[in-house]
Amino acid sequence: MIIKRRLTLAIFPVCMTFLSVPLSVHAAADGETSVSLGAEYSTGDYGTLSKTTIWYFPATLKYEADVNMISLTVPYVSVEGQGDVVPTAGGDMGMGRGASPISRSSTRTSTRTDSGFGDVVLTGSHAIVSTVSARIDLTGKIKFGTADEKDNLGTGENDYAVQLDLENHLNSNSIFGSAGYKILGDPPGTDFRNVFYGSIGFSHRLDAVRTAGLAYDAQQTTLSGASGQSELTLFLSNKLDKKTKLTGYVLKGLADGSPDWGLGIALKLAQ
Repeated sequence: MIIKRRLTLAIFPVCMTFLSVPLSVHAAADGETSVSLGAEYSTGDYGTLSKTTIWYFPATLKYEADVNMISLTVPYVSVEGQGDVVPTAGGDMGMGRGASPISRSSTRTSTRTDSGFGDVVLTGSHAIVSTVSARIDLTGKIKFGTADEKDNLGTGENDYAVQLDLENHLNSNSIFGSAGYKILGDPPGTDFRNVFYGSIGFSHRLDAVRTAGLAYDAQQTTLSGASGQSELTLFLSNKLDKKTKLTGYVLKGLADGSPDWGLGIALKLAQ
């Protein structure tokens, strides 16, 4: 517990530094503001003895300027289960998971459905490498424990994460990935582990408006004796016009800690 508190105190100023960078962008820089709306359905036992179904509806406001980005995601969630699995927000759903559920102990003996606003996520990033074909971003995330933990909508605690995001383009193909470390807040009676996580993916531009790809995501287990997460996501994006993009995806869990399967859709509207 002492180590976790020290890590939290160490990582918090790092997150705040990169979250505040976009706010100091020179006024003359050209920036883009966008709003993304999404819907995701996932279901599985997540390594527990009961089934949990999660609906996740995020709304994300994002501002991007040159090498900096900041975004705020506010989700609405609905969870059907016995309370031994709760969603934790993943943030923007551009090409992957929106909710990232984790297991916990529960005293419920029957299934019920709870709905309400989920955890708010603040994300900021700064490109430490930015060329015509490649980009590396240093990203900080804060998940605020705004969801009601009594209604099985979250842990009720703040989480902090720092990650590197990489992307490389070659003609019509792109390779992307991320690697990060997350500090999870501990609700009463639970000692979550801090975890490493990462992803790698490939996309191909089919034509001027459509892009298809495949991504693999993995995360260490957050509880002793539980399973980690491992899953594949297949996605297709379609530019409806210069400022509107629609992305659909399906996912398949490859580990007990992941959903059996899921699907989602996200609409991005830029100014």
